[in-house]
Formats: sequence, structure tokens, C-alpha cells
Amino acid sequence: MEPRESYTSTLSYIAICLSMLCGGTTSLFATYGSSFSEVLGFTQYETNLVASLGDYAHYMSAPLFGYLSTRIGPTRVIQSAAVLMFCGYMGLSYSFKHFDTAYEHAHHYVATMSMLFALVGVGSKAAYMSSMATTARNFKHSRHSGIALGIPNSLYGLSTFVFSSLKARWFESDQTPWRYLAFMAVVSLAAHLLASKYVVLKETQPVPRKRATSLAIKTNASLSPAAVATSGSVMSPSHESFEMAETRKRRMTVSVANEAGHVNSDMTVNLISPGSPADSTAAETHSPSNPHSTGADTPPLSSAPITPLSATTAVANPAQLPEESALIRLGRDPIAWALLLGITCFSGPGLAFVNNCGSMVRAMSHGTTLTEEQIGQYKDKIVATQSFFSFFSRLVVGYLSDLWRTKLRLPRSGLLVIAGLLMIHAQNTAARVSRLEDMYPLAVLIGTSMGSAFTLAPTITAETWGAENFGLCWGIITLGPAIGGHICNLIFGSSWDQGLYNIISRLGKDAPQDRMQCTNECFIPAFRTTAKIAYFSVFFFTVVLCLPRATAFWKRQRQK
Repeated sequence: MEPRESYTSTLSYIAICLSMLCGGTTSLFATYGSSFSEVLGFTQYETNLVASLGDYAHYMSAPLFGYLSTRIGPTRVIQSAAVLMFCGYMGLSYSFKHFDTAYEHAHHYVATMSMLFALVGVGSKAAYMSSMATTARNFKHSRHSGIALGIPNSLYGLSTFVFSSLKARWFESDQTPWRYLAFMAVVSLAAHLLASKYVVLKETQPVPRKRATSLAIKTNASLSPAAVATSGSVMSPSHESFEMAETRKRRMTVSVANEAGHVNSDMTVNLISPGSPADSTAAETHSPSNPHSTGADTPPLSSAPITPLSATTAVANPAQLPEESALIRLGRDPIAWALLLGITCFSGPGLAFVNNCGSMVRAMSHGTTLTEEQIGQYKDKIVATQSFFSFFSRLVVGYLSDLWRTKLRLPRSGLLVIAGLLMIHAQNTAARVSRLEDMYPLAVLIGTSMGSAFTLAPTITAETWGAENFGLCWGIITLGPAIGGHICNLIFGSSWDQGLYNIISRLGKDAPQDRMQCTNECFIPAFRTTAKIAYFSVFFFTVVLCLPRATAFWKRQRQK
């Protein structure tokens, strides 16, 4: 790689990391979510409705931005993310500044706040999909694709830790979060516009004719005629698909053989044909009448003419099929459905904690001597803890999954099952929370499990359905968290409002207002339900692990 090209690639990767660091801020909702009830008078169900609709917009827009990242490139998509997040955060800031009276004009502005938070979610997903799709394609030939995807992915998880820490330092004394949200709007706009200027999608450079001639000679000398005849076609390195069962040696052989040919418009590969300038030059070199012929330097060409590969025998590379074909193949693949359902059942319980941990802290602080400012700082610390361990697990698991895959020759989906088991343990722990101090280990468990799964799942997607199709395929699979998060958020909100109703009924309407506060009995039933949902995620992740092996075993048995 030339120094200038290496510099451009490094700068592009740094720009992707900057975009991811400033893009994963939807989880900051937990740091200001309680202000919807304290300032605007929302019920917990209405607050969770805002969070759920934001999550819906966040995840439902993933296929669109995955497709656009492939079609128009990452630059414009990241610029769109800058505008969307700026409008969303600035709108939320304006709303908290001017709609600062509960029940003003007899309505709660639920629709307005939901739409504004949805803009933040859509912008965040635009930055995420463009960055991940670009990284997957730029590092598709690397043996360390897991860590290459894991670093920006981990920064996406670290985003909440960084900005919640800034909130605790600079904005904690504010009565309303309007200044903090305005700050987030400006930072999001500036960071993504700067990143869009330097992000670059690598393209395969055309092979010079002289180099192609020499590579063709070497390839024809090393490959047997039977191998050439039965291969049908050779896939271009830019069209190479990451197949989970494909060995590194086979991928390298295909890439080298590919550089020897020229890919024409109908996806066929024509090796150097007789009569071409390259062929006549090579023939002259090896002619006996040529006094300058040096047969020792270059192997002689076969006397039999090499005919172009026919379009009827060419096999199209599945990684470069049209988007419609990729979508159809994804829909027919049972592994894709298992991964989608597993991510749905896994992420829903996790998002229920991420979006509501601030309310849980307030409930557990009832009866303590903590001031309002201390409670706010405690919420920020819990959110920061969850974010930090999400970042740490994404980074570590990305590296470990590469070792797991290349050194131990084990499938990455085995680690996905472990992440699902960790989520079950986290949900059961949440159902037993009895003290404020129990929130810290719970945040560690949730952050670690969520970070692990959302590092492994996109890497598995790129390896299974190809890096070129990553934007579309991963975008569709990430519809699962929207569905799971919405369901589990509504379960939490309903449980919370029902628990508060039970407390008010037990104390009576004449009881002091400070006693009519939710405690852990308001959310424990919700986590008992989400723990059961998490069990299904382990089942579906096990299907992702076992189904390819069972299919391969069945095919081998039929061939005997």
C-alpha cells in the first residue's frame, strides 16, 4: 500500500470512529427521561412510549440507510445523520425550555416529543449503518475483521459514557435539560460533518495489463486444466463473499486467480484470449525464433488456445447479486430468521433496562437521604457504567472472536449463546434488586451482554451473507431490537403504572404526596417477564450455532 493511500485509509477509519463516538447517544435518554414526568407531567407509560417510538425509528430506518450507504456512499448518509440529530436534539431542547409547565394547555406533547426523539434515533442509525457498512467493505479481506468492526462498534457503545459524564460535570445543576440537549445538537452536527469530509469507501483498483498478463501466465501454469474447466468463473476480489465455512487459503487462491482475468459486464471472466495484444506479446517472447527469449524466466504457455469462459457456465458471485436477490436469499435462509428472532428476544430486555434505569434509580432512592442533585448524579453514573462496559465488551469480544474463529476454528455464534445466557442472568438479577447499590452490578451485566451481542451479530452477518450485502442484511436484522425494545418498554411502563396504582390504593388518596412514590415493586414484575423473553434468545442463538453444522452433516450423510 502506498503511503498516501495508507494515510487516506487511516484518516477514513478515524473519521468513522468519530462518527460512531458521537452517534450512539440514543441511550442518553435515561439521563433526562425522568424530566418528562418531572417537568412535563408525563406518566411512566407515556415516557416509555416516547422512548419506544424513538427506538422504532432508530431500528426501522436501518435497512434504508444500509441500502443508501451502498448506493450513494457513506459521505451523504453521515451528512444526513448530522442534520437529523441536530434537528432532533435542538427541538427537544426548545420543547423543554418553553413547555416547562406540566399539563400546560391540557396536553402532554407526547406526539411532539416522540417525533423529535425519533429524529435523533434515525440520525443515530444513519451514522451507525454508514460507518459499519463502510468498515465491513474496507476490511472484508482482513483476517481481523472482528476487531476492525469491534473498535468503531465499541466507540458507539462508549458514546453514552462520554456524554453522560459531561452532563454530570457541566449540566447537573440545571432544573431542565434544555441546555444539555442544545449542547448535544451542536456536537452531533459538528462531529458528523467533520467525519463526512474524510470517510472513504475503498474501491478495487484495476489491474494493469502487463501485471494481468504475468498473473495469467502464472495462474495457468499452476492451475490444472480440469480445475479451470470446472470452475465456471472466478470471482473478483471486490466481489468476494465472506462465507463462514470458507477457508482462508481458498479465498486467497480465488483472489490471485481473479487478478489474471478481466470481469466483463455480464459477470463472466475472460482469461487472455488468442489474438489479443497481451497474447501476441507473450507468444513472441516464447517464440523459438526470438533471440531474446528466456524461457527460464517465464513458464511457456500451453499450445492449446484458451477460450473465454461462456456466459452460460459463469456462476455469479452471491455477494454481488442485486439487492432484490440478496433480500430474497435472506428471507429464505432459516439462519437469518433465527438470528433476527434471537436479536429481538435478546435486545428487548436489555433496552428495557437501558431506557428505564434512571426511573429505577429514582424508585430505589425513595426513603434515602439523597438530594435531587445527588440522585441525578447517581443516574448518570449508572448510565455511564452500563455504557463503559458495553464499550469494553465490544472491544474485547471483537478481538476474542477473531481468536475464537481463526485459532480455535470455532464459530462466533458460540459466543453469541454465551451473551444470551449473560442476559438471562442480568434479567433475573434485575428482578431481585432491593438496594440502590445493586444497580451497579446490574449495569455491568447489561452493558457486557449487550456489547458482546452487538459486536458478534454484525460480524456474523458480514461473514454469512457477504460484506457487499452487509448494509441491507444487517439493516433488516436490526429491525429486531425495534420490536423487542417496544414490547419490553411497554411491559415496563405498564408494570410501573400498575405498581404505582397499587401503592396509591393501599395508602389511600389522603396520604402525603411524598409517600406515593414507586419502589422496586413497580418494576420487579416487568423484569420477571423480560427474563422469560431472554430465554427465547438463547434458543434462537443455539439454532444459529447448530443449524449450519446439522445441515452440513446431513449433506455428508446423503452423499455416502
